[in-house]
Amino acid sequence: MKKAFFTIIAVFSFLLISCDEESIINDVIDSKITAKEKLNEVLQKARTDFAADAQLSAIYGREVDLNGEIDLLNTTSLNAFVYIVQSDQLNGNEFYIPVFGGSPVESPINFTTMLSFIKDSTASEKMGDVLGVLSTISIDSNAVYGDSPSAVTMALSNGGSVFMSQNTGSKIDMFLVPGKSIDTTLTVSNTADWIVNFYSSDKSLVLWIKGSEVITISGN
Repeated sequence: MKKAFFTIIAVFSFLLISCDEESIINDVIDSKITAKEKLNEVLQKARTDFAADAQLSAIYGREVDLNGEIDLLNTTSLNAFVYIVQSDQLNGNEFYIPVFGGSPVESPINFTTMLSFIKDSTASEKMGDVLGVLSTISIDSNAVYGDSPSAVTMALSNGGSVFMSQNTGSKIDMFLVPGKSIDTTLTVSNTADWIVNFYSSDKSLVLWIKGSEVITISGN
């Protein structure tokens, strides 16, 4: 027993000597998340305190970084993933955000505040139509869609990088919504698409990531 104990101590000491202290801390305390990482926790929480039939209706990413992530410990900006869940029983929605080291909590950000962050009038009108139907539409649990990093990567390579280089201090917001809420002609309703919004104080570029296709909703 003593031999095993000293072996463990020796291995741990070797790791401390061999690795940078900051990298060890970062590995243990990783506060950055993608959109899909906390989804199961949110649904579990929603089915407990909102509705037993709660399903994901949309995800709103506020001020995500270039990797499509947000930092749960960042208090200097409004970055957050807001999870919108939908209940057929209640015919309504509830909003949740993940918190570092704890269960998800109800979010102060709702549809009204989301729309207020969209500066472009064309995109705001489009997203208003989309958000208006989310009390009755959810994303099928079997739907296949990329996580936030892949969506941001596609958006950056289709005009986003140019927009950010030309507009200092620009930011990125994004929405994951049911494909049916954007395109009502769809015969298959269990798809999910990303809307990525690049914006500065007076300009914006809004892209629709539709599978492998990227469609410009608006830009100025």
